[in-house]
Amino acid sequence: MFMIVGLQMAVGAVTLLPVALFLEWGQPIHLSGKLAFAFIYTVIAPGILATWLWFMLVHRIGAVRAATYHFLSPFFGVAIAAIILGERFGVTDVAGALIVAAGILMVQRSKLPASGA
Repeated sequence: MFMIVGLQMAVGAVTLLPVALFLEWGQPIHLSGKLAFAFIYTVIAPGILATWLWFMLVHRIGAVRAATYHFLSPFFGVAIAAIILGERFGVTDVAGALIVAAGILMVQRSKLPASGA
């Protein structure tokens, strides 16, 4: 299964390479500790760790139940932006998160079979 994900990432990288070269040609790259940290974080956190956690979750609770957690992505995006970038985190954000959490709870408590990956 990891082979398929790796292949998808490789195809995406090769496909986007000409576009990136065209749009970024001639732009200077300033090597720094921040750039290295950002690159390493991007490879490890969403590239390796999140993919591994996803497959563990699918194996444990099934694809349908695991897929419901994708609906938390916007909430975590807003929450992280509020913490790191100082973005506004308002009542509507909390209300949306509660609605999403209720939907996830309903799916998790339903009579879906645990397997199906």
